[in-house]
Amino acid sequence: MKRTLSLVALLAATAFAHAGPVNLLANGSFESTIVANGSWTNTSSIAGWAWLAGPGTGFEVRNNVAGAAQDGSNYLELDTNGNTTIGQYMSSLSAGAAYDLSFWYSPREFQAASTNGIQVYWNGLLLDATLTGLGGNGNAWTRHQYQVVAQSGTNLLSFSSVGSSDSVGGNLDNVSLVNRVPEPGTLALTLAALAAVFTLPGRLRRHAEQRRATALASTLARDNGQA
Repeated sequence: MKRTLSLVALLAATAFAHAGPVNLLANGSFESTIVANGSWTNTSSIAGWAWLAGPGTGFEVRNNVAGAAQDGSNYLELDTNGNTTIGQYMSSLSAGAAYDLSFWYSPREFQAASTNGIQVYWNGLLLDATLTGLGGNGNAWTRHQYQVVAQSGTNLLSFSSVGSSDSVGGNLDNVSLVNRVPEPGTLALTLAALAAVFTLPGRLRRHAEQRRATALASTLARDNGQA
């Protein structure tokens, strides 16, 4: 029995160590829109995401134009035909739970920092200073990470282009929201504690069961005496 439970704990630890996080966002890399290599499109809608505000309209999806994607083939330029705000609504998050948010940003190539700005919001709250930079040759992707806490009901993640509204601006790709994963040390301690509980000597387990039975009997006797 002890050997079996120790093996279960070991298998659980291995599964936790190798299981990759699941992206809770739909279409985080904007791959649902078919765009030919070397071209781009301004489409009114894409899977998972909502257009929230202009003056820019729609979603500008690019495939290997003015730089390559960070993940897959597609990426978004947020300044479509003007500054644009997009977002994704989520209604299945656990209120009060923490999540890890990450995305990749790049300035538009050969464009000034004044036109490349984007901002990220969680439930309307600005998460960081404006991201911007001078564009070079192609895309220079940088990863940005945040911890966010879900509110009750619907949650909204949104991105806004905030540089010069001139149809060229910052780029976005590989947006991810995952359940916050415990630190490896914390996970190891938790599994060790569980293994220790399950592998307690039979004598100690029996003593614990007897104490619980005695406490229950005492409670029942007291309640009956008060009836």
